[in-house]
Amino acid sequence: MVNGRRVDIPSFKVKMGDVVAVREKSRQVAQLKQAMEAVARRQIPAWLEVDAAAFQGTIKALPARDELTMPMQEQLIVELYSR
Repeated sequence: MVNGRRVDIPSFKVKMGDVVAVREKSRQVAQLKQAMEAVARRQIPAWLEVDAAAFQGTIKALPARDELTMPMQEQLIVELYSR
């Protein structure tokens, strides 16, 4: 859910200040529980605020390119969306 509304679009674009949360009945899914427990062991980016107990996160700012730690191949993304 984004800002209290259900979102079913995988490429949904969030904005600064948006609150992304897991629906109440989905909080019992084992994979989600494990992911939220792993949050405590990982470093959270500065542009994201996470409340693991409430199963939600807030977008504090949009990340700059140098703040992204995941390896990406931008050319592949461009090719996918240019179809």
